[in-house]
Amino acid sequence: MSSVNKLEFPITKNYSPEVTIEVLGVREGKNISAIVDTGFTGFLQIPISIGFACNLSLWGSSFAILADGSKTKNIQCVGKIRFADQEIAGIITLSDTTDCCLVGMQFLQELKMDFTVSVLDKKAIFTERPTENTKSKKIK
Repeated sequence: MSSVNKLEFPITKNYSPEVTIEVLGVREGKNISAIVDTGFTGFLQIPISIGFACNLSLWGSSFAILADGSKTKNIQCVGKIRFADQEIAGIITLSDTTDCCLVGMQFLQELKMDFTVSVLDKKAIFTERPTENTKSKKIK
């Protein structure tokens, strides 16, 4: 990974941490704003129109249970996200019921950075963990 130590993004007026990512498909990439949703267990959810624009590879379909208890059927594609000088592959859910873009817990797990939210400072913060090579050694 590059020398990125910390990335900060604003929290929206709706108290949502929002980040800028690039969705990479077969044909091209597209920069989008996405809300970090820790209640979303998946990788990335985007509107169908963005998935088609990026020419994502179809993987299958699934059902999801929403916060209100209702079920929705979604198309799933294989794709990548570019964020913090990393390209992370995962299953991208295409939704026809919302224009909202969400990155979820699978994305955060694969990113391998700490994620914190400061409501008082109105910031979402991604912080690199030091690798074994960069950890300071104790001197005896």
